[in-house]
Amino acid sequence: MTFPFHPLRLMVALSAAYALHTPLALAADISATVPSGGGFVIKNSAGTQERFRVQDSGEVRAPGLSGATPNTSLTCFDAPTGRLGPCASGIGTGATGATGPTGATGAIGTTGPTGSAGAAGATGATGATGPTGATGATGATGAGATGATGPTGATGPVGAAGAVGPTGATGADSTVPGPQGTQGIQGIPGPTGPTGPTGSATVSLTEYSNGSNCDNVTPPYTVQVEATCGAGKAVVSGGCETASPRDDVFSISKRVGTDKWSCTFSCGSASAITAYAYCQ
Repeated sequence: MTFPFHPLRLMVALSAAYALHTPLALAADISATVPSGGGFVIKNSAGTQERFRVQDSGEVRAPGLSGATPNTSLTCFDAPTGRLGPCASGIGTGATGATGPTGATGAIGTTGPTGSAGAAGATGATGATGPTGATGATGATGAGATGATGPTGATGPVGAAGAVGPTGATGADSTVPGPQGTQGIQGIPGPTGPTGPTGSATVSLTEYSNGSNCDNVTPPYTVQVEATCGAGKAVVSGGCETASPRDDVFSISKRVGTDKWSCTFSCGSASAITAYAYCQ
């Protein structure tokens, strides 16, 4: 059973009791007796929400606490008297429990699909071509001219023939050859003709070369290399060269025809060989 709480009526009743018992009520408490199974309730001004309740069983309720502003202090009560107040030091803070075992590692999730490739960026514009540098001046051509070929000197006269020696006696018929007759006296040599003047022409030779390898041959391990003059030129001299003079044996070096120089080697290693022709 609920009894409406009227503050004005409670104040009037308390004033009358105070006036009748003034000498005896200076230290008295204000008490309210609740019916069995009921409670003492304080509501809001509209009478629609409970703010505080004391049950007949002693249970105390404050329904508005759940919506109040949170605070950081704990509230405790004294067991014998039920007095409310702040908690003593250490109350509400228990010892730290032991660390629990590490849980099993969860299964690895499947790999997500690969995202599509982004579109290729546009190609940048080609930079402008730099200007071409100026052509250097051509060097001057040498002024030396080829000298003329000197005339051939005259042939000297043939010397006179020497006197014929006497004929030896005819030997008797025999199977043994007769002695050889004495050689006639040599004729006096004719005078030497004068030497012709030296020509003033300058000889200019051009080198031509051709190479091969000793490792490209088969037994008897010899190789022949020829260097050929250019068109319209005649060979004057030539030469041969090997990259391994300690192992390769040079055997023949000679002119072939009018425009070639030939070299023949006996190969002792896998080396390069070269023939040279000096042509005019």
